[in-house]
Amino acid sequence: MNQNIDTEKLPEVVRFIPRILAALREMNGVAKAGAVKSAVVQAIDEAGEKVNDQMLASGVPKYQNDIYWARMYLVNAGLLEPTKTAGHGIWKLTTEGWESPLDMVTAAAIYFKTASKASKNKDETDLPAPSGDDLQQDLEGTINWQVQLKDILWSLSDKGFEHLCAAIMTKNGLDQTKVTGQSNDKGVDGIGLMYLDDAGLLSIRVAWQCKRYTGNTTVSSEEIRNFRGSLDHTTDHGIFFTTSTFTAEAMKESEALGKTPIRLVPLDQLIQMLRKLELGVTSGPEPVVDAAFFEQYKKTWPSAPTLQLPLTVSAQSTNDVLC
Repeated sequence: MNQNIDTEKLPEVVRFIPRILAALREMNGVAKAGAVKSAVVQAIDEAGEKVNDQMLASGVPKYQNDIYWARMYLVNAGLLEPTKTAGHGIWKLTTEGWESPLDMVTAAAIYFKTASKASKNKDETDLPAPSGDDLQQDLEGTINWQVQLKDILWSLSDKGFEHLCAAIMTKNGLDQTKVTGQSNDKGVDGIGLMYLDDAGLLSIRVAWQCKRYTGNTTVSSEEIRNFRGSLDHTTDHGIFFTTSTFTAEAMKESEALGKTPIRLVPLDQLIQMLRKLELGVTSGPEPVVDAAFFEQYKKTWPSAPTLQLPLTVSAQSTNDVLC
């Protein structure tokens, strides 16, 4: 590799390669995908750089797509462990990943070496180089159910989406879950309590907002500020669900110091959440979407959905699912 390489002419995806490695090293080498992505965006912002918020045909911002593919290049190069060993939704450094230099010349070498691989099988460590519409494709055999679920979520009514999010929170262990949103409101769409002990003596109050956006519409930092402003002093934690994505500024605003924390749940995490909780999706190695389950969330409200939930719900931590 030419040491005098012009980094300005490299594809945008290359700059995310060392950022991912650096972020994981700060996290002891292993972290959930969402945490790594947030750390990468924050590092870029602190460096005074900008991320490309241009929306792609899939409804995902260019920078998020680049982070995804940078991770794949790192897996191909043996610097990150593949999903089958790291675990679903987990990014983990290998020994080589800990030792690899973080300069752009090395990043470029990783890119040119791994992006040119031809696909010989479906294994994650031998992916084809992305180009054109291929950038929007996930691993073969897994994209179909995700695309199907995305289309279903986009077809829900606004009120139906609010009730689906309430079902997610109930299945995730919240008690006294209630949908509160009004038409065209800018405030809270649902509330609930998460008990921290078996006796029910300690709890946190959670509130959330839901935006069923389609196409190229993203959630802005202003919407995060408006949501936070609608929370009263009794709310300990906020969650923002969307069937779209968040701008980089919105991600930064959600983590503002000294303010009520807002957890962001974009479309890709929402899809994985439904799979993990088995709400309309089986959670096996080959997920299957139950389209009939979501019909109740397409209806005109105030008619209530007939969601069937277990009588006993595990009091697992919200963070176990919001990853």
